Amino acid sequence: MICYDMVRRTAPIWSCSSCFSIFHLNCIKKWARAPTSVDLSTTEKNNQGINWRCPGCQSVQLSSAKDIRYICFCGKRPDPPFDLYLTPHSCGEACGKPLDRVISRSSGDCDDDDVRCPHVCVLQCHPGPCPPCKAFAPPRLCPCGKKTITTRCFDNKSALTCGDKCNKILECGRHYCQKMCHMGPCEPCRVPIDAVCFCEKESQLVFCGEITVKGEMKLSDGVFSCSSVCGGRLNCGNHVCGQICHPGHCGDCELMPARIKTCCCGKTMLQKERASCLDPIPTCPQICGKLLPCGIHHCNELCHAGDCPPCMIVVSQSCRCGSSSRSVECSRKMDEKFVCEKACGRKKNCGRHRCSERCCPLSTSKSQLLGGWDPHLCSMICGKNLRCGQHSCESLCHIGHCPPCLETIFTDLTCACGKTSFPPPLPCGTPPPSCENPCLVPQPCGHSSAHSCHFGDCPPCSVPVAKECIGGHVSLRNVPCGSKDIRCNQLCGKTRICGMHACARTCHPFPCDPSSVSGTSSGSKSSCRQTCGAPRTDCRHTCTAVCHPLALCPDARCEFPVTITCSCGRITATVPCDAGGISGGFHVDSIFEVSVVQKLPVPLQPVEENGKKVPLGQRKLVCDEECAKMERKRVLADAFDISTLNLDVLHFGENSIVSDLLVDLYRRDPKWVLSIEERFKYLVSGKNKGGTANGLRVHVFCPMLKEKRDAIRHIAERWKLSVHAAGWEPKRFLVVHVTPKSKVPSRMLGPKGSLPMNVSHPLVFDPLVDMDPRLVVSLLDLPVILSEQQLH
Repeated sequence: MICYDMVRRTAPIWSCSSCFSIFHLNCIKKWARAPTSVDLSTTEKNNQGINWRCPGCQSVQLSSAKDIRYICFCGKRPDPPFDLYLTPHSCGEACGKPLDRVISRSSGDCDDDDVRCPHVCVLQCHPGPCPPCKAFAPPRLCPCGKKTITTRCFDNKSALTCGDKCNKILECGRHYCQKMCHMGPCEPCRVPIDAVCFCEKESQLVFCGEITVKGEMKLSDGVFSCSSVCGGRLNCGNHVCGQICHPGHCGDCELMPARIKTCCCGKTMLQKERASCLDPIPTCPQICGKLLPCGIHHCNELCHAGDCPPCMIVVSQSCRCGSSSRSVECSRKMDEKFVCEKACGRKKNCGRHRCSERCCPLSTSKSQLLGGWDPHLCSMICGKNLRCGQHSCESLCHIGHCPPCLETIFTDLTCACGKTSFPPPLPCGTPPPSCENPCLVPQPCGHSSAHSCHFGDCPPCSVPVAKECIGGHVSLRNVPCGSKDIRCNQLCGKTRICGMHACARTCHPFPCDPSSVSGTSSGSKSSCRQTCGAPRTDCRHTCTAVCHPLALCPDARCEFPVTITCSCGRITATVPCDAGGISGGFHVDSIFEVSVVQKLPVPLQPVEENGKKVPLGQRKLVCDEECAKMERKRVLADAFDISTLNLDVLHFGENSIVSDLLVDLYRRDPKWVLSIEERFKYLVSGKNKGGTANGLRVHVFCPMLKEKRDAIRHIAERWKLSVHAAGWEPKRFLVVHVTPKSKVPSRMLGPKGSLPMNVSHPLVFDPLVDMDPRLVVSLLDLPVILSEQQLH
């Protein structure tokens, strides 16, 4: 935020009106908008950019950053043009600033306008302060009023005295000022006087200016109060004065018969007048009824002389926090404050600390402060580290960010290599200068440094080299030299501690098993905690137990789900494989078989009783009447050559399952599904005829939606054809070609479900199914195994 460039003659500037420092206009605008320039003496939070401090003298500027403009030194002309014959940034006109307008003279008996200089600066618009005014000021009387003095305007701040004795009468009205002619009022009279108090009980030496009585006085009558009871006799001659030592007469007696006309309570008039002030005041038989000192209750005693007794009525008194109360006499309630022992516990205004005051008046939201005491005003020091990182906040604990550090650095701030530096003074927390020189710290790998000067550790070397991955699988090229823990994202594949399984994690550091480093001897094997996966001897599934390298696979019942069907394949059900588990006993196997059979849609077919167990996954279901009806319909349809389109043609064998997508598409567009089947039939039949050059080995379908492309893939799986996708959406299409494994399925889509033997003629081109033959020869992303002759 501090600019170190030279202020040139043509650069726009800003000049401080207090210290006359000159700054670049852009630099001072940035400073005015910066948070560090805010005036911290104000408590408002929205003063940023309005009340900012001059970076030179720290004086507060009352203009916003938007109002800062480039003006001449006298402030008359904005954007002054550059002139070689004038002072830079000057308008060339007369300055015109008022001279010496601030008067430090403390004369209470003269007007400010009388001592101010009425002249203005006549020099050409110039930087810095204006010179003192050399004109003569009007003649003035000296402070004592004896002589007339004439001076120049720039001397108006000096004391205008005549040098004689003041001799003004002092405030006491009895003595005169003995000082030389001086500015301001005279000091209080310091003449000592040996005087007595008003009651003539004490005497002491006092200054004349401290005596209350002004002007002429008699010392025998007393001049000050000794703050004790007067004790003088009243006019009655029987009683004494009870007032504090006072001037003048003591007054009349309050018990004189002329003043007492009623009884003590004031309810009954006296029938007989008292003879003197010494006679007792009569009482009446009525209740006193005077208002007690509590101001609430009245005296319940009979009419009596003297003061009423204290109020003894029991009332409820609440503590100052309002959480507790007690029953106490009314007089004690007025004299004693009730404070409970409940701790407050609420957060103070800082939001960090909690109040530990007992019976805090702000413990509840309904409580109010007592006078000016605020127990929730946190008095602890904030102590947070400031942004500079070297000093802590010394303000009281507060909410929000701490103010910027006000400390100043008086040492050079240099970069790491010391070639670039900032001269002092600098605000504390200023970051070190950025250095463009190369780093001088040698790299441990031997390569030259490619980064600039910096503090702290050097960044990793970025020179590209060849490095082996952390798992030792491959050597990667163009890897930064400082890179560590390089992974190739391949499977580890190393033999684990069991000696049977390979590590399935991606490339990682050694070892694959943490236990192989500590706790196990070399050559010993232990479980890797993976699934065994060894093939079972009694079925086609694998062992699901935890890895056991030192033991045989357990003979447990196989729980893999297996789909079983009836003889015709119409009824299917999912049952456990049920192979193995002979050690469970015949009784356990029977209970398990019964529990599974109860959930089947039809019973199981009986097996021969040869003493061997037949697993549930190898048995078949019993066909029901619906199976017999379907078989009779199929025989009749074949005999009478009936071609009825229905979903029964989608059953292709005992273990065949057709996707829901193909079933739904066949319902909506059977003609399109059958056309795909016909093209696959010609592809495979051409191969079976000997694979001549004229046989159609590849077929390219036209661009179509993803739903139909997925249906073509499902049909191609039945014919064992290879499918490849080409192009981009929405012109993506499929290319199907014959492989050595391609063959005719056991049953085809169609009314008869059989393959015709005569397939000599080609199909007719259909634009909704086939690609235009003229475009097929230009395809570039067909499988590599296809030749151009096969494409034609």
